[in-house]
Amino acid sequence: MHLRILAVFLAVFALQAQDYRAKLQGIVTDASDAAVVGAKVTIRNVGTGVTATRETGANGAYLFDNVEPGTYVVSAELSGFSKQQQEGVLVQTRADVTVNFNLKPGQVVETVNVSAQAVTLQFNTSTRELTIDRKMLTDLPVKARNPFTLALLDPAVVNRYGAERNPFFMWSSSQMDVGGNTTTKNDLLIDGSPTQIGPKGSFAPPMDAVQEFSVQQNSVDAEFGHSAGGILSVAVKSGTNEIHGTGYYFGRNPALNAVVNPITRTPNFIRNHIWGGTAGGPIRKNKLFTFVAYEGWRTKEPRDTQRTMPTDLERNGDFSRSLNRSGGQRTIFDPITTVLNVATNSATRQPFPGNVIPASRIDPTAKRIMGDIWGPNNPGDDLAGSNNFKASYAWPMRHYSFTNRTDWNLGDRLKIFGRFSRFKTTLDQENYTPNNSRAMPNDNGGAMNSRNIAGDMVYTASATTVFNFRASYASLEDDYSAPAAAVGEKGLAEFWPGNAWYTPYIKGMPLIYYPYIGIQGQTTSGYGKGGYWYQHPHHYSISGKMSQARGRHYIKTGGEYRYHIGTGIFPNLMNFNFYPDTTADTYLRPDTARFGDAHASFLLGAIDERSNATGVPFQTQRIPFIGVYVHDDIRINRNLTLNLGVRYENEKAPLDDNDIYSRYLDLTQPNPALQKQRPVIPADLVALSNPNFNGVWVFTDSQNRRPWRTQNNIFLPRAGAAIRVNDKTAVNIGFARYVVPIATIAGTLSTCNWCPGFRQTSNPLANIEGRPQAFLSDPFPAGRNPLQPPIGKGLGANTNLGNPVNFPHQKYRAQTNDRVNFTIMREVPLAFKLDATYFLNFGRGVPHNDDLNMVNPDLTYTYKAQLSTNIPNPFYNFLTPNEFPGSQRFPLQVSRGSLLRPYPQYGSITVNNVGNWRSRYQALQLRAQRSYSAGASVLVAYNYNQERNEAYFNDIQQYAYQVFWLGSNNARHRMTIAGEYDIPVGRGRRFGASAHPVVNALVGGWQISGIYTFRNGEAIRFPAAEITGEVKINNPGPNRWFNTDNVKLLPAFTPRTNPYQYPGINGPAFWNLDGTVSKNFAITESKKLEFRFEAYNLTNSLMWANPVTAIANPLFGRSTAQATGNRGREMQYMLRFHF
Repeated sequence: MHLRILAVFLAVFALQAQDYRAKLQGIVTDASDAAVVGAKVTIRNVGTGVTATRETGANGAYLFDNVEPGTYVVSAELSGFSKQQQEGVLVQTRADVTVNFNLKPGQVVETVNVSAQAVTLQFNTSTRELTIDRKMLTDLPVKARNPFTLALLDPAVVNRYGAERNPFFMWSSSQMDVGGNTTTKNDLLIDGSPTQIGPKGSFAPPMDAVQEFSVQQNSVDAEFGHSAGGILSVAVKSGTNEIHGTGYYFGRNPALNAVVNPITRTPNFIRNHIWGGTAGGPIRKNKLFTFVAYEGWRTKEPRDTQRTMPTDLERNGDFSRSLNRSGGQRTIFDPITTVLNVATNSATRQPFPGNVIPASRIDPTAKRIMGDIWGPNNPGDDLAGSNNFKASYAWPMRHYSFTNRTDWNLGDRLKIFGRFSRFKTTLDQENYTPNNSRAMPNDNGGAMNSRNIAGDMVYTASATTVFNFRASYASLEDDYSAPAAAVGEKGLAEFWPGNAWYTPYIKGMPLIYYPYIGIQGQTTSGYGKGGYWYQHPHHYSISGKMSQARGRHYIKTGGEYRYHIGTGIFPNLMNFNFYPDTTADTYLRPDTARFGDAHASFLLGAIDERSNATGVPFQTQRIPFIGVYVHDDIRINRNLTLNLGVRYENEKAPLDDNDIYSRYLDLTQPNPALQKQRPVIPADLVALSNPNFNGVWVFTDSQNRRPWRTQNNIFLPRAGAAIRVNDKTAVNIGFARYVVPIATIAGTLSTCNWCPGFRQTSNPLANIEGRPQAFLSDPFPAGRNPLQPPIGKGLGANTNLGNPVNFPHQKYRAQTNDRVNFTIMREVPLAFKLDATYFLNFGRGVPHNDDLNMVNPDLTYTYKAQLSTNIPNPFYNFLTPNEFPGSQRFPLQVSRGSLLRPYPQYGSITVNNVGNWRSRYQALQLRAQRSYSAGASVLVAYNYNQERNEAYFNDIQQYAYQVFWLGSNNARHRMTIAGEYDIPVGRGRRFGASAHPVVNALVGGWQISGIYTFRNGEAIRFPAAEITGEVKINNPGPNRWFNTDNVKLLPAFTPRTNPYQYPGINGPAFWNLDGTVSKNFAITESKKLEFRFEAYNLTNSLMWANPVTAIANPLFGRSTAQATGNRGREMQYMLRFHF
């Protein structure tokens, strides 16, 4: 297989990935401002000594392509003129730098040094981009030491990752929105080579190994693609002619830190150790260079939990002292006493006498599991005892990262480099329970490893033609493993003695964990482990391009080929969920704020179709991608450059090595078994629904190996104009169309959603008129509702008959994003560059899911409780198990309403990735940036945005496929301020330049830096509710963000009419300040020692999470938790040796 992949790579001649290199160009004129033809322009990399030469053309213009980031000396000369030279020209990642020369008459031997800085405005490209240079990324406080986190310095980029952004947390690099909803759908690049595998990042290099970082919000260059629009790029350092490097240590001590969470008040016990080093230098000067980086971690990440645990009385079924949030008794009702009253559209239950569940009614499996569940450690946050268990704990982590890059300049025409990168990480979680319980949810065990290899070649065929070829390989290993929480088959037998009902689903599972017990509707999420993962995907890419300067034209043509291979398994053996509505006063819109308790439901062992057991197969999946393009930058004149291009992309649907995918349910074909015999459905129901008994399941086969058909006509136009108003002002207008890659939404990391017969899910029996029919001690009784075994394609056309089904839309239409930026840039005094941008992102073909088998909601709202009554199940033991195999054949009774589906022989029929919705995003963006100059660098950026997306308002609209525009609840205002400042005291600085060495050691070499971020509160989303008055209040705060008295439970059989959000009702704002103070001690001219203190959340401010919006929750309307990304102040100290 690897040889076949290599053969494909070699066959793709003109393919090119997204480059990280830059362009350097300009115009050479004489004293009369006329173009100088034939002038010799030379650039020299200060670090490596590598030079390149061009001659100016008929219009006096020159251009250098594929320029490595770095600092350059640029010179121009011609016989009869003095030679001019400009030093210190900074070329950043993917920059387009302009250096113009005005030659004066004289001798070539005379050299005139030009003091003017290179123009940093974009006179030649209309791409919208932010670049963070080496100086800033080194000096700013970046706690997680993940270079991709630097994208968040642009307030148009929004973090969507919920944990610390460590470089080995692979989702952390990909879960960011860049100018609209692009999370997991961006393209991550290292030295121009892709590192994102499906929706997930892979390798991220140590910060000390990074030369520069950039984030592109809108790249007009047709070279860029395989993204919803965001491009995040890291350039790794190269070796130079001088040996340089660092050795460093970062540490944290709990004695210096505030409490992790001021709500739980548990001390911060985190002690971190991070160490590493870099070294780069020549193997052969001016020819061969190498750079090596290593980093190691021994760290503990602080975590905390808040849970509502059963009291000692409640553990034994005694709820006589259990209160609700109003202080009244939380009454527990017996679900088997449920009585449905059709006349009043209501249902009632009888409470347990004394509010105590009799011992005889406690489920034996629940009783055994309750023995592993721990108790409270505090009274709780309210009268109901919510959050009566609070604890902090740690995720211990060990991490090693290694990177080596070697550059070889074989001559003036040929340059190559190769890079090898690897990290290995082991993760664990401390047990925070007082009884060291196996039932504790362990969310962080396992390993995270990654490998990244890249090679690149640049061949300069002539002064106007350059070829570039690149190949890369990326992989990740993300395996969940928590042996302390594993129970094995023997452990399961303790919970279900003599009843190994789970046996058909455990084949191929790496480990068997404590069964997942979900305590829903309260602040306790559950116990044990449900789904986990074993992922080993690989990614290959090869690319090539040719670029050529032809007069006014700079033309690029090329493309790239990517090949994803995903291997893995996602076991999810059992999930038993318990809800307070099971023991509430009714099952028709119960008031669970006052009645019922999820732990009481658990003690009864009462489960329903909301629980499940699943058997999952091991998979190997493959997705190929190809993209080709042509792009032309046309210099119309000195003041106008047009950027024109078009890109073609083709990405196939995933292919499974064993062809276990399904394609679709063909609802146009009659089902043979149902044609032979029809179920007997009451005539009054038939009159209301006119049921259709079509349905033939279609698997993939040798002629159709992929689960859906993809487009072959994806052309992505790009157009832009870069306008030079004057030497200090530029205007950029850019348009770029992007298409969302298939691999980011379904592919190498999927969970086999379209594998019925191979991935098999079974559900317990549903309640009958609110009365439980299934219990934890025997969830799948052999005689009534046995586990459905995975039997592959054995059932053929009858697969999934009698079950809920889902399958991919067959005519997949990829989401396209049309992105537009209009930017005005201006250079102002003090080396600042200002810009103002109006940005638009128009999304079309946004994927969503549609249910083809909904009961007409008008019938539900018309007939109300009549449709909740039960009748004999017409599918009970219907036909043979091979002809009608699904779960509908087992219940003795079903509700009348369930038979009103258009296809009553199925449950829900969900079509995935229906691509016909739209999204809109627009933003005003302001930025002031100053690259490091005179001891300071600054970035101030602001983003105001409005976003809306099409959605269904309620079930009535969903049934009619009618959409409305739903405003985003994302924060509208975002701001970032980042900067560094050298205190101007000491040798080499403004004051005290000649200070005595002892004095200089005390007062010289100091520097400060910091990052401040702010966003306003997110709009609060409300569930379906009865609104009885004004919701907004004057002084919202953590204890009450809105008027909870006017937001009531929606009565049963009532459609939603209330808005999702209200103007001016927002959750808490979020702001954070991180800062550093550092001191440099000069040892020799080339060696120094740097000592630095870093403070994260310098002000130790608590940021509240959004309030609880579940109406029946005791904490409704309150914020009781810390916001994601907020922790008490943490101090980090660093010692770094530079040489």
